Amino acid sequence: GRQSEDAGPASFACVELFGQSILERTILRLQQAGVRNISVVASSICVEFVAAKNVAVTIAAQPDDCWPTVKRLFQNHVQRGTDTVLIADLGAYVEFDVAKALQFHMAKLQAVTPLHDAHASLSYWFVDASQAMPSRALAFPPDEDRMADRPVPYLVDGYVNQLADAHDFRRLVVDAFFGRTSITPSGREIKPGVWIDSGARVHKSARLVGPVYIGRSTRVHPGAVISRCTSLERNCSVGQGSLIVNSSILPHTIVGRGLDICAAVVDGSDFIHLHQNVTVHIEDPYLVSSAVSRPLQLPAYLPQYEGVDRRTEQLEVEYSQY
Repeated sequence: GRQSEDAGPASFACVELFGQSILERTILRLQQAGVRNISVVASSICVEFVAAKNVAVTIAAQPDDCWPTVKRLFQNHVQRGTDTVLIADLGAYVEFDVAKALQFHMAKLQAVTPLHDAHASLSYWFVDASQAMPSRALAFPPDEDRMADRPVPYLVDGYVNQLADAHDFRRLVVDAFFGRTSITPSGREIKPGVWIDSGARVHKSARLVGPVYIGRSTRVHPGAVISRCTSLERNCSVGQGSLIVNSSILPHTIVGRGLDICAAVVDGSDFIHLHQNVTVHIEDPYLVSSAVSRPLQLPAYLPQYEGVDRRTEQLEVEYSQY
């Protein structure tokens, strides 16, 4: 294998947790708060994200293209009559009252209102179009330290996770299991603390010791044990006799037979060991590997799709033991 200190994907905002990425969950929260005409500027790691009505997706060819693209989209929204634009450099997972934050921004009469938590900026900004556009001086991303009139930040008092690395991602998983955030597992809670999503199959000799989440179309083979805040995302496979504890197995990952995985994030052939804080690329497919990606189904949270049959699939679980 090859080792690296680069522990994790480029952005955990695009990594699925309980069947939805942080990007998708953020869009849902904004839609529920009444935000319309959402533009997403993403890199190729988010290409599976599906655009929908009022949600436009632009894939940036290079990382340096992202902020110029954001500036162009900002100008387009303003030209279409948008008074206030919320810009987010999505990295952290933030739960905040959008209406309350917007009311604060309007009351302060600021061109830009950044969102902070108790420790730092969250890379969220409310921007007033009437003040930002005439001056043409607004930098992208907005830099409050260089503004002539330093803006008063809005302090977020909800749940915040910076998602800076795999440790933060795992903390978010554990917090979600124990109800410390608004994130809840999709699928059906078949026993206290055991969630199984549609299409998942668990062999009758496998053991599920909650809290655990078994994602859509994932298979758990004979004698496997899934335990203690472990999440298996969609289209994964856990081999016979393997033990997975306090870990996250990301989508389309195959775990071989007879393995013990503890305190890790596994993404295909990349094994992120949380205690050692290293990523090991495993080249032996009999240990861990990537499965063939299946076509992404329409996200259930986008109600704008018309004529789509959203009936819940029949839960396919042979047997589960808690």
